[in-house]
Amino acid sequence: MVDLHWKSKIPASDMSSKSPKLSLPANSLPSLQLPFRTTDISSAPPALCAAYDYYLSLPQLRTLWNSRDFPNWNNEPVLKPALQALEVTFRFLSIVFSDPRPHSNRREWNRVIESLAIHQIEIIAMLCEDEELNSQTRGSVPTADLTVDNTNSESRSYSEASLLPRLATWYKSKDVAQRILLTVECQMRRCSYTLGLGEPNLAAKPSLLYDRVCRPSEIHALKTTPYDERVENYENHAVHATHQIAESWIHTSRKLLERIADAIHSKRLEQAAEDCHAVERIWKLLAEVEDLHLMMDPDEFLRLKNQLSVRSSSGETASFCFRSKELVEVTKMCRDLRHMVPEILEVEVDPKGGPRIQEAAMKLYVSKSAFEKVHLLQAMQAIEAAMKRFFYAYKQVLTVVMGSSEANGNRVGLSCDSADSLTQIFLKPTYFPSLDAAKTFLGYLWDNNDYKWP
Repeated sequence: MVDLHWKSKIPASDMSSKSPKLSLPANSLPSLQLPFRTTDISSAPPALCAAYDYYLSLPQLRTLWNSRDFPNWNNEPVLKPALQALEVTFRFLSIVFSDPRPHSNRREWNRVIESLAIHQIEIIAMLCEDEELNSQTRGSVPTADLTVDNTNSESRSYSEASLLPRLATWYKSKDVAQRILLTVECQMRRCSYTLGLGEPNLAAKPSLLYDRVCRPSEIHALKTTPYDERVENYENHAVHATHQIAESWIHTSRKLLERIADAIHSKRLEQAAEDCHAVERIWKLLAEVEDLHLMMDPDEFLRLKNQLSVRSSSGETASFCFRSKELVEVTKMCRDLRHMVPEILEVEVDPKGGPRIQEAAMKLYVSKSAFEKVHLLQAMQAIEAAMKRFFYAYKQVLTVVMGSSEANGNRVGLSCDSADSLTQIFLKPTYFPSLDAAKTFLGYLWDNNDYKWP
């Protein structure tokens, strides 16, 4: 056994109880200057953000995103940019099928963009389903009834301006486009209306006024870049379309996050949880959009990068993706969901740092009551996981596409001690420490419980 009374048995020492003092001359120790480390996510310099906006025609896109053509339709700010991102994807599909380069991997390009379109349709259908389940928004969707003879071009039950119906009749893209139309038919089965893109619509449901909501003609008017006259590079249109799709979905996420905050304050927790799951899926979709860069021709992409003067500057700490100001804002909004945990659990934060939130979360998990709170908390943590996964994947894509030298020059790929804001995002501890602690201790209790599974 260990003798815990060892102090009382130490023999007395003849040495003086006073220890000699160590005196050092003044200013003998060198001053230590710790490296500056950013603690918050920050955008790239304003000039770089402005050039990014100009290249993608983002001011014009934002005007389309924020236009309200149907004031009584609460879901319009969310669905409009999502549908416009889908329409840009159809344009991307036409770019791939029109590519004259013999070395282009058309088969894989077709598969990748078809998969991207299908995943976008899944999210759009989910947003439509959630709107139908909400009594406050049900029935406000602008649709055209197929049982009525609509002679007015503005109220026809199918889209005339979208590229998808045309792609479905072109011999090169017919198979892919028709599979996408069948996906629309399948994904919209649980909704009382369909998208009106030319899908079979076997149930003869009302069709969304797609052309008036999405405005495909105005979207396709933004297909050119400001540098088309002096940049002869086929990857220019691919990069342009890729980032327009990403920015449209980022804007959709922002509108959903604003709606989540309002729903939590109004105690509509189940609705907030559904919107959180939509945001989680959008982060996963954004990672798939960024993967499109891996399909581009390496030589032409790097030449385009030089032609557009897209390079990392010396001492720059913001990654290339942070030239998107809205991506930075959405990232901060996802991170700040942690501040709503006390409101959801209906407890106040202990000013002394006590485990009030942790204990409330443990009781909630065990009691199985008010399970809409559990759904919401789980969905918020799912957003964090999907967001960190996106930034980690973006780091890998950047290295593969531009090379590790350029990535390191942009301070991506350095050690975690560097001031790289991208690396800090997925290396930081969890945004929800109280929920993490609650699950840790709950797991500890189960591990040390006398009851064991047979």
